[in-house]
Amino acid sequence: MTLDEIRAALDAELEATPEFYDFKVQRREAEGPLWRVTLQPGYVFAEGRRGGLASAQALLDDSLDGATAWWGAPQRGTAGVLALSVEDDQLLLHNASSPPPAHDQLIRLYPTRFLRAVTEAWWDAGWAAQALQALDRLERQAAGRDTGWAGGEADAADGPVLTGSPFRWLRPGQRQALGLLQQRCAFLWGPPGTGKTTTLGVMLAEYLELRPQARVLLLSTTNAAVDLATLAVDKALHKGRREVWRAGVQRLGTRFQAAAYVGREHLIPADALGEGGLIQRLARAEAARPATRDPQALKAWSDRVAALRLELRHSAQQVLRRCRLAAMTTTRAVGTLRSLRELGGEGDATGGEPPFDLLVFDEASQVSLAHTLALLPLGRAWLFAGDPSQLSPVLRSPEPAARRWLGRSAFSLMPRSGSAVVRLEEQSRMAEPISALVSDLFYDGSLRVADDAARRADWRAARQRPLAQSAVQEHLLLHELDSDGAWSATERGPVRRESAEFIAVTVAAELATGRWQPQELIVLTPFRAQRSLIRQCLQQRGVNESVKVSTVHRAQGSEAPGVIFDPVDGRSPFLNTEEALRLFNVAFSRAQARLLVCLSPADRAHPVLAALLQRRRLAADRREPLELALLAAQPGFPASALGQRVRAGRHCGEVSRISPDGRQFWLVNERSGAEQLFDTAFWQAKARALPRP
Repeated sequence: MTLDEIRAALDAELEATPEFYDFKVQRREAEGPLWRVTLQPGYVFAEGRRGGLASAQALLDDSLDGATAWWGAPQRGTAGVLALSVEDDQLLLHNASSPPPAHDQLIRLYPTRFLRAVTEAWWDAGWAAQALQALDRLERQAAGRDTGWAGGEADAADGPVLTGSPFRWLRPGQRQALGLLQQRCAFLWGPPGTGKTTTLGVMLAEYLELRPQARVLLLSTTNAAVDLATLAVDKALHKGRREVWRAGVQRLGTRFQAAAYVGREHLIPADALGEGGLIQRLARAEAARPATRDPQALKAWSDRVAALRLELRHSAQQVLRRCRLAAMTTTRAVGTLRSLRELGGEGDATGGEPPFDLLVFDEASQVSLAHTLALLPLGRAWLFAGDPSQLSPVLRSPEPAARRWLGRSAFSLMPRSGSAVVRLEEQSRMAEPISALVSDLFYDGSLRVADDAARRADWRAARQRPLAQSAVQEHLLLHELDSDGAWSATERGPVRRESAEFIAVTVAAELATGRWQPQELIVLTPFRAQRSLIRQCLQQRGVNESVKVSTVHRAQGSEAPGVIFDPVDGRSPFLNTEEALRLFNVAFSRAQARLLVCLSPADRAHPVLAALLQRRRLAADRREPLELALLAAQPGFPASALGQRVRAGRHCGEVSRISPDGRQFWLVNERSGAEQLFDTAFWQAKARALPRP
């Protein structure tokens, strides 16, 4: 039943994911061998969806970069999408087989369908059986019923004992995490700024030395995340004086950030890089990308970069067989699953040994359970690193089976406690007030500023930067607006011009002072339509394009000294889901020194956003808290407690309201800003149990 359910979930998600999008053309222009196609802003049809709101959510987006275009008129033709200009609703097409559509005709875009590779893995009966065995292992461990691997051997039987040598600076939680590699299945929970990737690099560097015959497959969700993890391992090998193992670490795939590997060319599979060789040439070429509005230069640039990457692809054919640690995206791993399976020594690898001793999932909370399970038979031991309190896998289908297998990650099967789980709790990214906000709202108050960071004068000084006329001591800024956001058919999504213009004015003013550089500011919003509007407003004020404007989903893994967050419409159903809580966490925790949040009346009614205002208000309350148990002993309770600042055990806050019958009352917690429900009879009984004076 489970296999049928997983297959049905994959089919449901594929069915809910449009295979193509139809856009209506406004005009077309030939630019040499290229075509610039401008789309009508108000029209998009997503295959399998009705027109209107649902289809309009399928916006022209950066994710369609590299898609295939098709059209049936004026004559049939195809082309590749060379580039997108989201703000201008434009496509730049290359290799067109015929002239693209003209005014009022349709053009169809086919995005890459990565989920098909996962589906193919689950329709391989032999491989699916091994994946289900891995699922049984995870479920037994989560239930506390698994004390060993096959045959009853203990988890720690052959795992290396890591000491963290010579990294004396490791924090207690990071040092505790070293013990995870003694387990056959372990979870490293790394909240924002806790050094999860650095910890992972140290762990894997020492593992490679202590297990000289072992092989590791390091996976992550995006190419940028793979780059960070790969570089973390290489840096740890270098700093740990383990130079001999560095050449055995290889970054597979061609979508890496070439500039990051200058000076670390050994990480890229290339047989003859030479001094000033392939990586340097590719880095220089990528850095010289021309503007989208210069199509001839962009075409020449694209061809040059593609040729350099083809050289890299050819040089990587045999790398899997000779490297110690291979790093790639989870998408690439499932797409090349056959090649990875054959490393196990069997032709079809369904009965052979796992080809890797250790399988590591970085950012594992964003990889669906079905995707993860399809890869688990590749490794003898598994390590999941990530943060289940941040963004989960993207899901389109409303089917319960899809939510179970594609909307959850392996972290949903993480044991609640034990030696196989370590949560890092010291962070060095966020200033203390921002850290406290994130900690109280999303981590039950467990996250705190690391002692070694708090002691450093340079760390503190870097977080004392005024923004938007704020005082140096203000790290969380709330800008209150008059107008609420609303759905716009023209913009094809929720927008709010007042906040977009405020952000543009603020950013332009801060850059003009010279106190902030463009790369030090990030503007975040949940909605792509608002992102486009903010970009337009910034352009109108001549703001440098280096200021990053992003949806929150694309921002996970980034950070900056200053973050401006625009929720746009607190009433939106999208922002009132369980997933939205993770989205707010990601948005707030990107900020190092300053977090500026725009709030309208509708936003202020949202539970999370209202908590920001409540925290600010209660932080200014200087009244001594009264013990709730003593108040409960007085006549007229709980009415007598209304508006009082009280302490109830470990909770402290203000009594905000009382039920009509007086049997219940609510306290606004001054740490979380959220309301907590209390029972009147319980506290009156507690008052009666107090010793009498």
